[in-house]
Amino acid sequence: MKTIAIANQKGGCGKTTTAINVGTALAATGRRVLLIDLDPQGHASFGLRAYHLPTDKSVYNVLTENPEKRHSLDRCVANISPNFDIVPSNIQLSTLEQEFKGKEDAISELHRVLLSSYPSTYEYIIVDCPPSLGFLTFNALRAADQVIVPIDMSAFTLMGVGKLLGMVELIKMKIGHVPRVNALATLFDKCTTYSQSMLEEVKTFFGDQMFQTVIRLNVALKRAVSEGISVIDFEKTSNGAKDYTALCHEILRLDGVEHPERPVMSMLSVQAAREEESFLPAQEGMEKSFEPDFEQVTFTVEAPAANDIYVVGDFNNWKTNEECRLDRRENGCWEKRLGLPHGRYRYKFVVDGEWKTDPKNQECEGNEFGTLNSVMRI
Repeated sequence: MKTIAIANQKGGCGKTTTAINVGTALAATGRRVLLIDLDPQGHASFGLRAYHLPTDKSVYNVLTENPEKRHSLDRCVANISPNFDIVPSNIQLSTLEQEFKGKEDAISELHRVLLSSYPSTYEYIIVDCPPSLGFLTFNALRAADQVIVPIDMSAFTLMGVGKLLGMVELIKMKIGHVPRVNALATLFDKCTTYSQSMLEEVKTFFGDQMFQTVIRLNVALKRAVSEGISVIDFEKTSNGAKDYTALCHEILRLDGVEHPERPVMSMLSVQAAREEESFLPAQEGMEKSFEPDFEQVTFTVEAPAANDIYVVGDFNNWKTNEECRLDRRENGCWEKRLGLPHGRYRYKFVVDGEWKTDPKNQECEGNEFGTLNSVMRI
């Protein structure tokens, strides 16, 4: 599971448009996606026609500590399209900060909910942040593995960005959490020299933290919102649809997917689909309409004295949970099988809390902590 926060304190820069269309594009590739509308204004909910849902089934009800109003996350999820769900928002969310006033580590509430509620149901969680740098945005940054900062080509384009980056740095200092930050150029008008000069200024500011994809100014983006659907569903040949599809592919490449343009079956359902297929009789003249580009990988460790072993890596955002826990065999070996798409992955084993490379794999590379990661190619 990977969590992506879309954040910028400046309004009108394309946060909600990006959240909706990145989520739709990822879902179109076969990944299961959950969009969390963390803005009390509920623009993402409106942009996907989820505003009509019961007001007591919103992200506020997921996060509140009021036992009479609190619900589990699954009760507040609404389906938008295949592979794409949303937890809607409403104005009641604006009262949440007051409820948590004085509570220690209140900025980790969203993080705790996501870990406890859906450790493996979704491959991507997109969080649409409010246009402010308050309590809700702090929660999103704490929960995020990646932060996308939409930057529109206006005179105030970089105002407030420094404060947002300061929040990320503060989280790093306090709890050691370091989400990856990437800037995204939006509302770019290639016909004006002003937009071009602003784009160069933003590239200079962010350097290699800038997405190569640029979201062009496109009327289809606005029309899609008024229709309550993504631009990809509204007009897939538009520049807006092409740009957000390209952004989706760039995100997947950063996550180690070598061929992001190839639709795949969800990692969460590929094994179930294969098991179901084995019970179906072969039918002559019928071709498979879909063939997932996955391989079954078996991880093994010999550690008779160990109590718990996990495998973590690029394929699960380096997080330990029950989905990546190895099973102990009678001979003292531990084993775990995972269905992974073709690609290159860095990984390690966590043996009773100690991070170790794979002793059976000689291919390694250095990491930012001065140690080594095992590397495999599928």
